[in-house]
Amino acid sequence: MSRSVAFKQVDVFTTVPFLGNPVAVILDATGLSTEEMRRVARWTNLSETTFVLPSQHADYRLRIFTPLNELPFAGHPTLGSAHAVIEAGLVTPKEGRLTQECEAGLILLRTEADGRVFARAPTPSVRPANVDGARLAAAIGTPLATGPVPLLVDVGPVWLIVQVSNVASLSALRPDLVAIDTLSREVGAIGVSAFAIASDASAAERVRVRTWAPGAGVPEDPACGSCNAALGAYLGATGLLSRTGRSYVASQGREMGRDALIAVSVKSPEEVEIGGHAVTVVDGSMRLD
Repeated sequence: MSRSVAFKQVDVFTTVPFLGNPVAVILDATGLSTEEMRRVARWTNLSETTFVLPSQHADYRLRIFTPLNELPFAGHPTLGSAHAVIEAGLVTPKEGRLTQECEAGLILLRTEADGRVFARAPTPSVRPANVDGARLAAAIGTPLATGPVPLLVDVGPVWLIVQVSNVASLSALRPDLVAIDTLSREVGAIGVSAFAIASDASAAERVRVRTWAPGAGVPEDPACGSCNAALGAYLGATGLLSRTGRSYVASQGREMGRDALIAVSVKSPEEVEIGGHAVTVVDGSMRLD
């Protein structure tokens, strides 16, 4: 007799299907082995697939897989999975709040009246990258911006954060993914996230972001929650929040035909929130054998 599980595919950081970043959510992964989870994640071939499990410490436990690796935390899967469990009636937020357990610890989430879900990222750790600027510039395909140096920011996954001079240069990048993978491995990062700050201070989207994690099976991520949380910590550590404000909206994915909008709030060096809308695109069941 074949097994099947309840399944949703949720588009995150958008209200319009197919413009955000999808995550596959297995709503009850009880009884699935780690190898079965890996097999499902390889098959969906999305940047992340999540598996919802019971928790003794939170409203639910979440395991998060890329096609190649298990992650301790990831932003868009966390938000998309919260949307899925609430929509499925598995969890009812208490006064708009709920808690997720994952490998990185307990993640506090909250819902807003406009439907957005926000997650507090694991406490960021910022440290020097000790990376050759010329090699990094060659890997991403453009000179680095003058000013703050690239840094490593750990929010569960570790991201190498680098600033480029302007939005047009960022959008035109044609990165060398092999070089990015090599550099990432050398410095202990999952990948590289490049950003530019909009020159128009009144722009609704103050920051543009592009992210590559080829070593995790994600050549380019259309909307990365953890790297945007890491970027918020980077802006705080380098003084660049004076240009963006402590709460801002980042845009990601336009080079891939998406239009993801990520809300970021840097409350303190230890507290960064990311949030956004999500919409269910696929709702049904998945056959496992």
